[in-house]
Amino acid sequence: MPALCHGHSWHCRPAYRDDNSDSAVRFLIEWVSDGEAGARSYLAGHAEPGGASLVAAHGHDVIGYAATAREPDYAGFRSRGIPLIHQVAVAGPFRRQGVATLLMDAAGQLARDRGIATLGITVGLSGEYGPAQRLYARRGYVPDGRGACQGQQPLRKGMLVTMDDDLIIWLTGHLAT
Repeated sequence: MPALCHGHSWHCRPAYRDDNSDSAVRFLIEWVSDGEAGARSYLAGHAEPGGASLVAAHGHDVIGYAATAREPDYAGFRSRGIPLIHQVAVAGPFRRQGVATLLMDAAGQLARDRGIATLGITVGLSGEYGPAQRLYARRGYVPDGRGACQGQQPLRKGMLVTMDDDLIIWLTGHLAT
């Protein structure tokens, strides 16, 4: 099967093509979800027609994963027809080598193929998300104007929150043609 895009020695393709499902599940268990049932549920929740699951593979090994949702839970995107890149994850040894860029390129191409001009994405606020924050900014993603959020709820001045993965900012990016 042809790949959606190619990197150095890896390629990107839909997660449910050929034997990718089991290797995608193994990747999700290690890097994203809690257990096999959670990983399979995650893949099923991002399958066509409501979304897409993409993997970056090095040979038969999945080294990265991206998921999109055509109608995200976030009403601010859903009401404007902005799909969400729901997850971008890259295995530790392959980070900062262009794998996330490859996955985002593939997600962007899928959106363009469907006539979509804008994608949304979220990014965590803690320092561990610094590389992703820089990547999204370089790709032209900008805040949607609601400021920092805990999940979908904007934070207000004076609120006390715990710094965790739920503290995010919502971004949008226009897709070049």
